[in-house]
Amino acid sequence: MSKNSNKPSVLVPIDASTDEQPDPRLLELLKPARVVLAGWYPVPHQTPPEQLKRAHEDEVTEYIETIASNLRDDDTAIETVVVFTPDKSTTVDRLADEYNCGVVLVSKAVKRVKRILVPIRTDINLQAILLLVGVLLMDSEATVTLLYVAEADEDTGAGKIILRGATDELQDAGINPGRIDTVTLESDTPINHIVDAAVNHDLLVIGESEPSLIEQIIGDVPGQLLDQTDRPVLIVRKLSTGEKGNKHSEEPPE
Repeated sequence: MSKNSNKPSVLVPIDASTDEQPDPRLLELLKPARVVLAGWYPVPHQTPPEQLKRAHEDEVTEYIETIASNLRDDDTAIETVVVFTPDKSTTVDRLADEYNCGVVLVSKAVKRVKRILVPIRTDINLQAILLLVGVLLMDSEATVTLLYVAEADEDTGAGKIILRGATDELQDAGINPGRIDTVTLESDTPINHIVDAAVNHDLLVIGESEPSLIEQIIGDVPGQLLDQTDRPVLIVRKLSTGEKGNKHSEEPPE
């Protein structure tokens, strides 16, 4: 493993059948992490993946490598992979496992990346979330809002304790306390409050509560946030980088 192996690893899916590219501002923010650019080419059902692979592999590979070359430098680890698949969700989940990526980017356009919103419900997966946020803040001028939205009949005391601990951890990582804001709310509709808060931020960092990224994209809180916000989202997977230890192949099977 490279010298960047102790840093968070982020999978960045890119639809290689279009001119889609992750926003350069997002990629710049991710440079302190290990980044895997995953170019996926959609395969219609009933069409053999090998057929499209023979026709488009060279151009797709060149496209993804061009994006990577604009990011690479001596301190940045950028890897690339190209797949032809009829099922994006399954492929993203599998590649995240194979390339030991604890984070997946759901990319959308941004004007800037200055304010990061981190909605927190429990301390599940919180350490991995804070590790990622700390790395992103360390090499940027961005600020972070740690948001705990309690149910209307829920005691907010637990949330305040979690936010206090999260703040302490970020400060221990070297983040100036002036760049950290904490907010505790009570609401009958937590999702709505998180979506409203996202309007005043540029990027969301959320954790999945179950190990399957597919389930989170389809439903539950993270899935609802993806549907209702136009902000890019970094999903921190429950199974964090390094827990699987899989060796990735140069050409993952479809």
